[in-house]
Order: sequence, then C-alpha cells, then structure tokens
Amino acid sequence: MVFVIPVHAQAKADQGLTVLTVDASRQLGAFKPVNGVNGGPIINLGNYFDNSAYFQSMEPPYVRLHDVPYAHEGTVDIHCIFPDLAADEGDPENYHFAKTDLYIDSILRLCSKVIFRLGESIEHGPVKYYIHPPPDLAKWVRICCNIIRHYNMGWADGHHWDIRYWEIWNEPNVAPCWSGTMTQYCEMYESVARAIHELDPALKVGGPALAGSLDSEKGREFISYCRDHKVPLDFVSWHGYADHPDKLMQNVEGSLAILAAGGYESVETIFGEWNYLPLPWEASRTERELTRDRFAWTGGAPGAAFTASMLAYLLQSELDIACYYSAYGSVFRFSLFDIFGVPRKPLFTFRAFNRLVACGTRIQVTGNNRGTGLGIIGAVSMEKQTTAVLLSNFQDEASRYILDLKNLPASGRIYCDEFVIDETHSLEWEREQILVSSDARMIVELPKATVRLLILSSLPQRKQ
Repeated sequence: MVFVIPVHAQAKADQGLTVLTVDASRQLGAFKPVNGVNGGPIINLGNYFDNSAYFQSMEPPYVRLHDVPYAHEGTVDIHCIFPDLAADEGDPENYHFAKTDLYIDSILRLCSKVIFRLGESIEHGPVKYYIHPPPDLAKWVRICCNIIRHYNMGWADGHHWDIRYWEIWNEPNVAPCWSGTMTQYCEMYESVARAIHELDPALKVGGPALAGSLDSEKGREFISYCRDHKVPLDFVSWHGYADHPDKLMQNVEGSLAILAAGGYESVETIFGEWNYLPLPWEASRTERELTRDRFAWTGGAPGAAFTASMLAYLLQSELDIACYYSAYGSVFRFSLFDIFGVPRKPLFTFRAFNRLVACGTRIQVTGNNRGTGLGIIGAVSMEKQTTAVLLSNFQDEASRYILDLKNLPASGRIYCDEFVIDETHSLEWEREQILVSSDARMIVELPKATVRLLILSSLPQRKQ
C-alpha cells in the first residue's frame, strides 16, 4: 500500500507538473447521455454472438439503429421489414417484423432506449439497391407509420414499447446513403415528419443524420427548409469522425452554432455517430494494409484514450445525446468488438465511464485540454461516500500529473483503487493507495494512450 500525503505537504520535487483538480463539493447534477452507441448486443451474420453481458457492464442509455443488417441480417431497414414495395402496405401479412422484434427486444431488456432510424443502410457496392428516393413517397410514409404503429401501438401483433426517437434516413449528403438531392431528402423528411406527428404528437422526429458538421451547405439547407416550411423538428442529428478529439469538438460546436443562427438554439441535439479515424477517408477505402494497421489504433489503447477524452469534452458541451459508432462487432472496422466477438479497448472505456455514471452526480473538475487530448471526469455518491475519477491521455506529451482532490465525502482512511487501460491492461486493477485526508494530492502516471480510473472510498474496490 502507498500512503498519499495531504495537500499542504506536497513535495517540492513535484512542482512544475500539470495540476488536475477534482472538487467533490462542487456538484453539477446528473450525467448527460453521451455514452450511447450504435447497434445492440446481438450479432447474427455468419457467426452468432450475444454480447448482452458486455452491454450490461456499459449500460448505454441509447442504442441507435443504423447499418443493423450488417450485424444482424434482415432487420430494421425498410426493405427488410417491407420487402415488396408493390404489396399492400395496409396488410400486416406483407411485413416481416419478427427478426427486428427480436433484435429490439434484446436492447430493451438491457434497459437502453432505442433511436430508430427509418430508412436504409449504407451501400458501398457499385450497384445501389435501396438508397434511392421512394418511388411512391405517400406509400413509403404510410409504411413508416405502420412500423411505428407496430412497435408502439400493438399493430400487426406488435408491441407497446414506447420508442420515442424516430430518425429519418441516414447521411443524405453522401452517395453511398442517398442517391437523390438534398431537396428531395428535405421533401421526404417533411412528409414523414408531419405524418408521424399526426400519428402521435408526443413522438420525437428528427434528422438529417448528416455526414459531418451541420456547418455545411447541405446542413444549412436542411435547417433553412425546416424553418421556412415550419416542418416538425424535435431533434437534429449529425456525425463526425476525426484523428483528434478537438476536431470532433469543433464539429459539434460548429453544428450547434448553425442551429442557433437558424433559430433552433433550443432543439434537442444528437451526435449520432462519432469515433477515432486515424487516417483520411480516402485512404481507408484504397490502402488496405495501412487501413488494417491504423484501425488497430482505433480499437486499441489510442482509441480507448480518444474515447475517454471525447466523453469528457462532450459532457462539458451543450450537446444533448451522443452515440459511439459502433457496438456491432462482426464485419465493422469501427467496433467495440472484433470479428471473433472479443472486446476491444474502447469497450473498457465505456465500462469505466459507467462506474462514474453509477455514482450518480458529476462534480467539478479542471484540467481538460482539447489541444492534446487530455481528459478528466469526476463523479460522487454522497450516500456511498464514494468518488470516481476518470483520467485519459490521448496525445499529451507529459506522462505524470498532480491530481488535487478536494472535499472527498469519505472520512478517515480513504482507499484509492486504480484501474488502467493501456496496451497491456483492459481496466485491470493496478494498485491501491491510502489517503489520510479528504483533501489530498497524488501523483498520477498517465502516458500517452492511457486511461486511468480511480475509485476513492472508505472500502477497498479491488474486486469490484
């Protein structure tokens, strides 16, 4: 065991190190749901995996449903549920709900909420089959409404699952997702949004799930269209991938600024896809060996640190909801699991973050540095006299920091158990220190591509 000295007795040798602070008395309220994911726990494509146990350790508050057929075939997409567009959309026999029912049920059993994307998955091949504007828009709208009726109103031997979020299509600004124009997308969105609100005004309908920032020509076009035509818009969604957390946060801030300028400063916002992309998109499509090697970073310790720092920054932003892409596993390069169903490093970041959420209350911290990817998050449970701190270093040159702890709720001997994610650890317990005061300073070892979880309590946490 290592004893940590009080604040006033800090050694002079430690001067000059960056100081990170946590004040358990400065409470900020509940955690925002920035730890959502894309994709549920079931993989059924070539192989079958049930990752429910891993999901239970992460407890994502939201699961967005996009690209699901690439992990669980025959689900979610409109053509999977209603395969024959020439059929009678009013006849329940023409809908294939069974596979999607099972898939959504596997998510709801985990107490996560669903964001249901109405539309089609991305198509990378030279021939596109389903990503075109609907040939009969009015009929397509009725199909969408019947899907909602099935899941929320019991239609066609359905359910009363109260799915609140209905997102219209995905990335209409990129060719693999939408072959039409942005104007065609806006017109489709308007038709579906009005119909959904007529079906149930309490439902939340939104889009455009744009690829990249809303601070773009097509982002501004969508916002202007909805404003000028008074189209229902309960939430706005968009995506981002980058090689540094600060670039993603610039995406978020730029998008929020565009919404405010367009008169939508109070609309709910969803960063529907985000992840660490350590090489240009163009290279990821053509340079196979480079892509293989760099995506090992995404699923490795650098990706874990990137993810932890992003969660810290998203919590401090004005964003409402965020969903990491993805939790599918199977064939996806961006995934919390490899093709064998083995968890990758970022999964343990989400598990560590959930330890903070379990405390219940965010607390004031200082030390986040978007420029270098240094991150810190704090949480407290006064009832359990427990404080949790999540530290991450994506690319900061320093490897040692001073952690200044203030007003910890535990008294007497305070155990500080440390868990690490790096190239050789996946949130394993590393060491235990003992604090002799509710105000203390400690040295934290945090090299690049490292995440460290500290649990401070009157009881040891090594086996938890």
